[in-house]
Amino acid sequence: MSLRNTFKTDKTLEVEGVEIEVGMNEFNNKPITIRISRMSRSNKRYTKALEKVTRPHQSAIQNESLDNELAAKMMQGVFVDTILLGWGNVPKFDLTGVEADKSEILEFSRDTALELFAEMPDLYDDWEERAKKSSAFREKDKEDAAGN
Repeated sequence: MSLRNTFKTDKTLEVEGVEIEVGMNEFNNKPITIRISRMSRSNKRYTKALEKVTRPHQSAIQNESLDNELAAKMMQGVFVDTILLGWGNVPKFDLTGVEADKSEILEFSRDTALELFAEMPDLYDDWEERAKKSSAFREKDKEDAAGN
């Protein structure tokens, strides 16, 4: 396989996003999906937002003294503002982890996403990793997955 086939991505998919199945809603047996754009230098909306949020902290970043909790909050905010474009079929629950109403679907919003990430840091880590994978943004791979 050539380098071009191995590494070339679809620039439109990187910005407009792809839908990825991330789990199963046990209450309606349908997939839970997220729509994400690519978390990379090729996504200008992401890089500009990241630059804007980190600019006031450049000295701390260069000196490796930026508080880890602040860094995580900044990254999650940029992720929700530029990478996470939406989700589907997420069961509604209160943030104590108890399902509020098994038949209701949690609406996507910035605040709700940040609350979920605060409650479940591994969720953020998983979705961030998915957004960084170039394979999700290759047109050939998307066609193969769809059976075309």
